[in-house]
Amino acid sequence: MRWGSRQWNRVVLFLTIACVAALMARNASAVPTKELFRATHNQAFQGLCCFSLLESVQVQEPPTPIPVIVTWSTDYQATGTFLVELSLNGGTCRFFGPGSIQPFGVGDGSGRFESRYFQWLISPSDGLLPGNNKITLCGGATASQTAILFLGLNTLTVRTTK
Repeated sequence: MRWGSRQWNRVVLFLTIACVAALMARNASAVPTKELFRATHNQAFQGLCCFSLLESVQVQEPPTPIPVIVTWSTDYQATGTFLVELSLNGGTCRFFGPGSIQPFGVGDGSGRFESRYFQWLISPSDGLLPGNNKITLCGGATASQTAILFLGLNTLTVRTTK
């Protein structure tokens, strides 16, 4: 069976639409780049609370600030209990919700990581300002200067509420 020009036109049209859709999907993101931080390598942190965990996101607030939701998910190993908090616009490390990571996996030889998911709500009364706001993950061990936290794959996002 030979294909006529009509069938080839349909194939070319289908492939063109598929390519355009693939390009658009690749560039589309549910979270704007400034509102997303994703680490894909292992990082180790050691010491008592509180210090920066080197992960930050930014959110653009309207003239009258509105609450934001900060979400952090991680795979981890820890030799002790660690607190996880947030710093808003370079301020001190503060709790805005849950923030504890329990010991898991280090030294047991398994190489396994535990998963943890946190979500915090930051209100305008907590210090959100009109315009750009920077939110940084911070924390540290609760009881031991030598405790170590290994962070694997993790994602930090911030979104304004609607």
